[in-house]
Amino acid sequence: MIFRISPFWEAIGITGSVIIGSGIFILPYAVSISGLWAALGMGALALFLVLSIHLAYGEIVSNTEERHRLPGYARLYLGKFAGNLSKATELLLFNAVLLTYGILGGKFLSVVFGGNSTAWSLLFFAAAALVLLYSHVERIGSINFLIMSVVILMELAIAFLSFKAGSFSNLPLSGRDPFFSFGVFVFALAGLSIIADAREIFRRGNIEHKLKSVIILITSLPLLLYFIFIVSVLMATGMDATKDVFSGLAKVLGSRVIMAGAFIGAFSMFSSFLALGYDLKKIYELDIALPKLMSWALAALLPAAVFILIRIDFVKLVSIVGGIFIAIDGILVFFILRKMRAQGLSRVKFLPFGFLQRALLLPILVLSIVYEIIYQIF
Repeated sequence: MIFRISPFWEAIGITGSVIIGSGIFILPYAVSISGLWAALGMGALALFLVLSIHLAYGEIVSNTEERHRLPGYARLYLGKFAGNLSKATELLLFNAVLLTYGILGGKFLSVVFGGNSTAWSLLFFAAAALVLLYSHVERIGSINFLIMSVVILMELAIAFLSFKAGSFSNLPLSGRDPFFSFGVFVFALAGLSIIADAREIFRRGNIEHKLKSVIILITSLPLLLYFIFIVSVLMATGMDATKDVFSGLAKVLGSRVIMAGAFIGAFSMFSSFLALGYDLKKIYELDIALPKLMSWALAALLPAAVFILIRIDFVKLVSIVGGIFIAIDGILVFFILRKMRAQGLSRVKFLPFGFLQRALLLPILVLSIVYEIIYQIF
């Protein structure tokens, strides 16, 4: 008998597993670069930005009968150029994020079992590709809800042990780059791509009206979890926070605790890969009109090929993904919703989207792209 839960919790599982994914494990290092005071502001700003984008996209998918992902909606409402731009950015975004999951998954597995993290990453990619071939969205949602629940408990346990072993004097209140953590916070909170999948689950369960509540819940609560985790880890490690979090904590909490945490962290990366890989497969199928088998092959195997061919600094990659590609998605969503509102196509509204919100959103998105280009790429 296949394990199944209600459509509501399936949707929580598939959206939450993408949002509460790799970002939390990178945030302590990113905050040590920015400093805690600046990171508090960057986290709040990222929440305002991402929640606004998520609600706007939820309104778009709820008021459009056709099944698409963002490239399809961009083409439908903004024309061919916007559709092609969205295809390009989405493909880069998804593959970059899946690549990050594979890298971190391999690092966590090497902490648990020893050996080379590269070999473990390749095994991770292979296992994810196999599961992705035979899974559909409801099954992924059920599996991911269970994994997400265990991961949250693990993160809280690690935070508690770090808090007990640490000291407030270790907290880095200031840093060398106050804006660095913004892109990582955006990455850690973003789950726009999976909202269309949640809508499909809700439609089948006749509870589509709950989509807005799920978006607010699953975007807002992770930030509280993140700051509990960040502060606790930095109390234990201070400026010695590492990019993969666990290797730095091992010196404080001991190898057994860290091995357990890394093992569950690897499962978190796996569940996130499944959810996002499924959505990338649907982009290939629905918006690029590729056959199902080819869509699976590109979604599952292309990130692995990039991993083999190119050496990646995954923290810088995460910052660029959050600051550029997710920001471009946000700009497209901004203009799609503006057009829908102007044409009276939004029957069910998810957010005010008044002058003040529009005046704040667009400049933040543009400045985020400019910052990443200047300070992370050049």
